[in-house]
Amino acid sequence: MIPQIYGGCRQPVCPSCPDRVYALTTWRLFLVGLLCSVLVTGWLPRLGRAEGIGRIRGVIQREGQGFAEQRIMLIRFGPNQEVQRFPGQTDAEGRFLFENLETGAAFTYFVGIRYKEQLHRSEPVVLQGEDPVEVVLAVGEPSTQEAKGGDEQSKLRIMNHLMVIVGRDRHLEVREVVRIVNTGTTPYTAEPSHSGVPGMSLHLPLPQGHYNMGQVQALAAESIRVDASGLSYIAPLAPGEHQVVYTYNLPWHDELATILIERTLGTSTLDVLVEDAHLHTTSDLQFRERVSIYPHVFAHFRGMNLEAHSRSWIQLTPRQTSASLLHMGAYGLIIGITLLGVVLPLHNVWHERVQQGQRDSGALKPKQIQDVKGAGRDLLRGMARLDDAHNDGIIDEVTYQQRRQAYKDQLVELVEQWQRSQAGQEARDERRGEM
Repeated sequence: MIPQIYGGCRQPVCPSCPDRVYALTTWRLFLVGLLCSVLVTGWLPRLGRAEGIGRIRGVIQREGQGFAEQRIMLIRFGPNQEVQRFPGQTDAEGRFLFENLETGAAFTYFVGIRYKEQLHRSEPVVLQGEDPVEVVLAVGEPSTQEAKGGDEQSKLRIMNHLMVIVGRDRHLEVREVVRIVNTGTTPYTAEPSHSGVPGMSLHLPLPQGHYNMGQVQALAAESIRVDASGLSYIAPLAPGEHQVVYTYNLPWHDELATILIERTLGTSTLDVLVEDAHLHTTSDLQFRERVSIYPHVFAHFRGMNLEAHSRSWIQLTPRQTSASLLHMGAYGLIIGITLLGVVLPLHNVWHERVQQGQRDSGALKPKQIQDVKGAGRDLLRGMARLDDAHNDGIIDEVTYQQRRQAYKDQLVELVEQWQRSQAGQEARDERRGEM
């Protein structure tokens, strides 16, 4: 054993076991990287969020009475139509209060509540100062007059409406599948007073700016008319089910885009799938899950029992600019620390052992290096996606904290597993030194 000085202390170091020094360095760097990652993901997204002075208060009413203990949502449209959501709940009297809100003409707020699968939304609110703005939002059953007005088209209903959106370099590709049912026993034709076009039986609105309309399936081509407002069918619609399929493009220039989904018929189920790798999506529809349809992963939004002559909206931003610069810097720092603190030192240890011919059954193998890299990246990226979902209002605070704690537990387990591996390797090195 030859005494050597490390960090000011004279300790005996085996010259044939330099990997012990590498192991200690690797372990320390890994701990530093892990600690920094948790601190950055936990605190940095909160920086730069200046709390405002505005307040919105009010009451949710049903049949003239306060609607107690109901989950509500405050929706904020910011500069460039950026959307944020803040969850809340009414008290025992149906009242609510949102505080610390940004003020000024750049911010518009709506109070929303889902009741019987319908989204009810208040009139827009713009806060000018610290004085609270009062909002009264009533929900309830449609009136008799409204129900009667819908009888004309009660024979037609959309059972399922699927909308799939994929981002390209300069445009969006949209595919819609609409399953329409004529429940009557005779072909349906709308009254001219309702449709405005003699002989028209069906009108399916299309988003503003659509172009490059493809062939429409399930309808006679000679009776289809397409204009800026949408697709019209000017022939009687036979009884039974019709699955109408069509595709078109929308302009896209790597910036914010808002797509309005308008309805002329009552819709039982609306599903919107937006390609998730390049597009960050918010909507007044409920977020369900992320689904994989090769070769894409889609964010899935759903609406149920949607009324005729209503509309939904989705907003798209490029994924690379959907997070703030603080978020991007934080996650870049996390990956950098991980690479520096785990991958490179582990690779050096492995490479040193190969050169010295000292590998044994406990030595680090290339596959193990890849496992460590993959586990670290997956956990950290998962935490990043979770933070995005929480900031967008997709998941509530309780679920967010539970899932984040689960990620932390997995990180601790990874650390403990690596610590046991290092301890075993150091024990073998000590036995070699004694020999």
